[in-house]
Amino acid sequence: MNVKRIVRKLTDNDYVFTIFTKVMAVFIGLIASSYSNRFLGPQLKGELGRISSMLSIVAVTANFGLYQPYPYYKRMKEPDVTDKFLRIFLLQFLCYTVLGIMGTVVFHSFELTAVCLLAPIQVLANQLSFMMMVEDVKFKNAIFFTARITNTLITVLAFYTMDKTIIVALALVVVGDIITVVMSLWRMKKLPNPFKADLRFAAKIVPFGIVSMITTLMLTLNYRVDTLMMGYMFNVPDVEIGFYTLGVSLSEYGWLIPDAFREVLFSRTAKDDAIDEVTMSMKVNFYLTLLMIAGILILGRPVIALLAGKAYLPSYPVTVLLMAGIIPMSYFKIIGTLLLAQGKKGVYLGMLTGSVVVNILCNLFTIPLWGKMGAALSSVISYSLAGGLFLVYYLHTYHIPFKNVFLFSKEERDQLMNKLFALKRKFAH
Repeated sequence: MNVKRIVRKLTDNDYVFTIFTKVMAVFIGLIASSYSNRFLGPQLKGELGRISSMLSIVAVTANFGLYQPYPYYKRMKEPDVTDKFLRIFLLQFLCYTVLGIMGTVVFHSFELTAVCLLAPIQVLANQLSFMMMVEDVKFKNAIFFTARITNTLITVLAFYTMDKTIIVALALVVVGDIITVVMSLWRMKKLPNPFKADLRFAAKIVPFGIVSMITTLMLTLNYRVDTLMMGYMFNVPDVEIGFYTLGVSLSEYGWLIPDAFREVLFSRTAKDDAIDEVTMSMKVNFYLTLLMIAGILILGRPVIALLAGKAYLPSYPVTVLLMAGIIPMSYFKIIGTLLLAQGKKGVYLGMLTGSVVVNILCNLFTIPLWGKMGAALSSVISYSLAGGLFLVYYLHTYHIPFKNVFLFSKEERDQLMNKLFALKRKFAH
């Protein structure tokens, strides 16, 4: 069988291709992580973690959530919807670039200067990545895959040829954003004039977008607030933050399966509710994620020693603790796609905000007591609350028995087996 035929068979099914790209990204990411962690060391990695967390918060806030209404308006058949959103995004990028350059003159802080310069491209990359997830989930994964490979190659080059500085580390961060922007615009074959942006339409989606911005901000805080609080509130040493950051990075491989289902379901629920598909996705995700978690727990310590060095072994307990929050949070990721497509921002935001508040309150007590392990514990509590709230809401709203999220009916088992056999036959021929 030639390579072209294998590639075609892998790309026939959105779920198979998405999961395939995520799994391949694990192996590529491990190589990049090996060189990156050794290049930075715990101290510099902790500093980068603080700046990256601040950058994420700023980028989300500057976004105003204007990309989030895109699947809703697409579902409502809004005329010229893609061009309308693109013009607004490009206009934002130009305005933020000007403001960022001005900020570098005003602020006398390296960290704030870095955020000012990097935020505009990260805002645009997030917007275009979201659009591609709705328009063409396969190509979105191709972008993700390309960005990972490129970042890995540049990281290896930096390891052998460059000095260990925070500037080089930040440059490696922005590579993926640049690739996302270039490939997305190339795929859509559109570069509309930003100065012809429909400001009336922008004003129309601002209220929807503000709610989305707050929602995404809450989501980002749920992932980043622990690092920010350790670095800026409790003055936890950068080395400890570096250990924590690596532990979080390793645990995030547990998100690969839920994220794969989430991305495909964004495309599906943009057209209709697809309740049966959402429920089936949760079931398959549960068992695949259990396998992923088991692999991370078994291989985590040797992987850290091999790919980052023994100096990073204090990261492993953080990874182990964070694993407890992976499956609960997967329900948030999967069910959230349906709520966003339905425009139920209030419900989504309310449950998520409760989770963030709990995270912050817990961190106030756990970080002073247990440092990085306290931050990990707070994250697990927050993830469990978010996932639990979303799951209870979903089961209650759509009258789905609790067991249906975990147990396959005979018809579903037969359906899965038929698909597996069909996939096997494709590769056999």
